[in-house]
Order: sequence, then C-alpha cells, then structure tokens
Amino acid sequence: MATTTKKKPRSKQAPVAAPAKRRAPARQKPVLEDVDEPERSSPAMAEVDAEALEFIAAIDRFKKEHGRPFPSWSEVLLIVRQLGYRRP
Repeated sequence: MATTTKKKPRSKQAPVAAPAKRRAPARQKPVLEDVDEPERSSPAMAEVDAEALEFIAAIDRFKKEHGRPFPSWSEVLLIVRQLGYRRP
C-alpha cells in the first residue's frame, strides 16, 4: 500500500504593490543675518601650504594615471612614500 503526501493548497492572493514614493520637501537654508563671512567647505588656496598642495597634486596624478576615483589607504601610503616620507 503506497502512501501519498497531500500538498497544502497555495493561497491565491494578489501581489502587494509597493507604496508610491513621496518626494521630501525641499529644504531651505536658514537665513543668517549679520554674517560677514561666506560659507565654505574647504580652506582658500592661500591658506594651504606648499606641502599640502604637493600631496594633493600627487594624489590627483595617481588617480589620473591609474583611472581610480578613490585610491585605497595602501595606495595613499605608497604615494606618501614616493613623496619622500620615511618613519623616523
């Protein structure tokens, strides 16, 4: 006598549609009165010393030569060593 296993019937529910995405309201910058300095995220080039500019140029050269938008930390260390850094 062979036994058969009955399978449970699957429920036939319609697939649930993803909710519509809402756009977040545009944020406005707060208005600051009596502020003399403009907003800036990086220092002016006059405030950057020659060694920093040399490092920035070396990183940019590496990125162009190797087609990499972001060098790894190992590659940054390689660049720094090529610039002449040695541990004391």
